[in-house]
Amino acid sequence: MTAPILFTMPISHYCVSADRMLAFKGVPFESIHVPYHDRRELLKATGTDYVPTLVWDGDVVMWHDIPDFLEARRPEPTLYPYGNRGLAATIEHWGHQVLEERVWRYVVTKVPPVLRDEHERWVFEEMQTRARGPWHVLEMRREEFREDMVKPLGMVEAMLDGREWVLGAPGLADFGVYGSLSPLFTIGETIPAEFPRLRAWADRIRRLGT
Repeated sequence: MTAPILFTMPISHYCVSADRMLAFKGVPFESIHVPYHDRRELLKATGTDYVPTLVWDGDVVMWHDIPDFLEARRPEPTLYPYGNRGLAATIEHWGHQVLEERVWRYVVTKVPPVLRDEHERWVFEEMQTRARGPWHVLEMRREEFREDMVKPLGMVEAMLDGREWVLGAPGLADFGVYGSLSPLFTIGETIPAEFPRLRAWADRIRRLGT
């Protein structure tokens, strides 16, 4: 078997989640960077323009199928500790659909410097401006966005009261929430100090596979 390939970009919360799932499962894999503004190589290789996309022995696995695909190929360690498949999937979904948006609004104006070239930076800012409004307004509202982000961070901090992992053992819930927080790390920031359990949990996830 050749090493699986993960087509990915570091600013994508779904990509970070998929990366951590593969590390947790102990699967050696190759990462191929997909530029924000150029999906031609991804389309040529996979027939899709969405990241993350996993290619495993010729199978092209879309982002939403990656957890169950990995669970079928590598059942242990499980992504669904103690049989909590539905709960794990629900928490993962909350992370990607609720928490990530709160984080993204806070970080979005700080993302261009981490992109790889001027063209990619220009396209990113243009697309985000069309979706979210004037760049200077987004920058001006960062403190407001930070306060809004802190509320769901506190919810995750509470989930970790008395335990190291969201469901008592590492799994999909953790990787979904971690991916949703990851834009903070991408721009070089950390989880606020008022959330010590969350910070320690993120460090444990970051060390997987090292």
